Amino acid sequence: MKTISINPRTCTQCGICIEICPTGLIIQSNEGIPVMPDEVGNFCSKCGNCEAFCPESAISPVFDTKHADTPKENIADIMPGQLGTYMQQRRSIRNYKNRKVDRALIEEMLDIVRYSPSGMNNQPVRWLVVHDPEKVRKLTRLTMDWMRDIRDGDNMHPLKPMVPALIAAYEAGKDPICRGAPHVAIAYAAEANPMAFTDSIIALSWFELAAPAFGLGACWAGFLKIAASEYQPLIQELDLPNGHVLQYSMMFGYPKYKEQNIPGREPSRITWK
Repeated sequence: MKTISINPRTCTQCGICIEICPTGLIIQSNEGIPVMPDEVGNFCSKCGNCEAFCPESAISPVFDTKHADTPKENIADIMPGQLGTYMQQRRSIRNYKNRKVDRALIEEMLDIVRYSPSGMNNQPVRWLVVHDPEKVRKLTRLTMDWMRDIRDGDNMHPLKPMVPALIAAYEAGKDPICRGAPHVAIAYAAEANPMAFTDSIIALSWFELAAPAFGLGACWAGFLKIAASEYQPLIQELDLPNGHVLQYSMMFGYPKYKEQNIPGREPSRITWK
């Protein structure tokens, strides 16, 4: 199966694509032009490295794909100080404005997140965006029902010591699950994919890191993730496709407060050998 096309008129035979191919599928033909033999095309992960690093743009995919709408003149280096400050300012947001985020803005974020790395470029992550705030509140209610079952049941659950306090907070009018966020992003994937969980965590990390650039904030919804992995009413509410399971969840929206300072952290723990 052919997966890439190399234009012999623009290819300068520099050999970068041969060296950069992670699976070594591109070879030099007798004519000197790099080729990927059709018989090894099935092993191509479609990562796009050959296309990305070709200095002459001589390589193009022959499979269905969606390129980023990013003009080359917009691709610029980011100084370490700028990147460092942006990343250090990242906060887990647990207080939100009562304001919905436009779907177009969320789609713009996810268009960036689809470039997050995944094992063998498998790209297993799918998204369920709970956009209706009332449906988010329902996810919270179902999670609290799950916690009440844990509290009242005879079985020992790892969360059993802490659920009474969470239930009390909820019954006092607080939301200890989604923190009043208007939206929830759920990364899910095929249950049979052994790398899907790691790939989903990476994708959600990109989502959280991209959020401040769009004026948004996010926070990992751990209690929701655990409940949606074992509580049948919540699993039914999410209604994921057959054979797919929730990998992790994240609340997000417009932050109620603006961070003013960067707090400290423990020094890096490094072992050199």
